Amino acid sequence: MPGSVRGILLVFLAASLWGLSGTAAQLLFTHDGFSPLFLVVVRLWGAAVILMLALALRGPRRLAVPWPDLGRLVIFGLFGFLLVQFSYFFAIARIGVAMATFLQYLAPSLIALFFVVSERRAPAPTEALALVLALGGTILLVLGHGGLSLEPIGLLFGLLSAFSLAFYTIYPSGLIRRRGAFVTTAYGFLFGAVAASVPWPLWLHGIGQVTAGSLLLIAFVVVLGTLVPFALYIYALTHVRPTVVGIAATAEPLSAAVSAFLVLGQALTWPQYVGGALILGAMLALARQNGRSEAGEAEPTPVTAGGRPDA
Repeated sequence: MPGSVRGILLVFLAASLWGLSGTAAQLLFTHDGFSPLFLVVVRLWGAAVILMLALALRGPRRLAVPWPDLGRLVIFGLFGFLLVQFSYFFAIARIGVAMATFLQYLAPSLIALFFVVSERRAPAPTEALALVLALGGTILLVLGHGGLSLEPIGLLFGLLSAFSLAFYTIYPSGLIRRRGAFVTTAYGFLFGAVAASVPWPLWLHGIGQVTAGSLLLIAFVVVLGTLVPFALYIYALTHVRPTVVGIAATAEPLSAAVSAFLVLGQALTWPQYVGGALILGAMLALARQNGRSEAGEAEPTPVTAGGRPDA
């Protein structure tokens, strides 16, 4: 399988896990009384500890990072890992999950605009088509039920989540090239967790109803809803351009809608079915184009040059 197609599939899997995690989080909020901030702090610390221990067991030298990169990792943890989660959860609380998700997935457009300006070139025709399909599919998928709230502070944080997701996708390319995908992810989790614990220590938030079911949901959110998808997303940047990664990540609202239908019984409307089809069309267009490009020995992505993703 071509590396670029593998990267798209990894992002699709990561986004699908994020969507399932959103459904699990909703169950924790509504049925077990856990607060969003509590879950943000727990998922960051849980993922940080697990990944740090795994890397240390493979060799403590992997965690040695020079001071300049350590500072960059602090920035990545604060404005990537922490901000993208906090702003999204805050937006959900103010304007609802539909509008918050729509605003967050303006990020692929922001990523494409960044590279249009920085590289002074228009997106490839297939990328542009996939971007239009993904954006249109997201609009239909997350706004299909209507009943949206337009509170200004909620809209502000929704837009902030879009910019932070774009930053999370674009910023770490140099870190991944020098430190590797998993070390970059581990330190991002760690610094995000430390920063989140200063203003929002766990003991200041009401812990919900602790049962075997809620503990399993929390474990799912930490491992399969945070650690695995964030690591897959960063690793995918070693195979495909950030623009393609951002477009492929629009599979998250599709996964969230399907899991909400299966688990929570939230029926899908016909615009949502159309939106899901458009997003899948965008994935197929990207996969076909990147497969052909790799077969034709297209130029490597900036992230892969000189990097070891498993370092």
